[in-house]
Amino acid sequence: MSERAQKTKRGVIVLWGFVYVLLIVVIIFKMLDSRSQILNASSNQREIQQAGWDDWMKQRGQQTSSPNQVTPNLRGTLNPQRLLEDHFAICLAAILLFTTLIYGVTMYLFCGAVLGSTQGPVTLADEIRAAQDTLSMHSDGNASQHKGEC
Repeated sequence: MSERAQKTKRGVIVLWGFVYVLLIVVIIFKMLDSRSQILNASSNQREIQQAGWDDWMKQRGQQTSSPNQVTPNLRGTLNPQRLLEDHFAICLAAILLFTTLIYGVTMYLFCGAVLGSTQGPVTLADEIRAAQDTLSMHSDGNASQHKGEC
């Protein structure tokens, strides 16, 4: 690989790394901001949010598309405010984990498509030829060693 191509590849990887760090910082900032808004909300705002959540849960429980459909069991479902109050660390870890997975796969696919080799796919014939060349090199080396011993 040429020196220019290596520099370009390194530059793209650094750019992807910078964008990833920026994305993670923004996610953490927004999660902390959301949590502080919930924790600092007045009791009136909390009551309004809880009432909206309860209404949504009732509507969701009453929705059925057919008479034979079983209504979902919604008991124990936490509203988003309770999740951020009581389970903030788990929510933050989950969003960071899945963001990292999605970002990593996207970066891997992008780098493979853009920075991959232009020679095309390796065929089975190429693999067999390479294996035979490797074997012949090893057998030639062994034969010369045996000649030197005699």
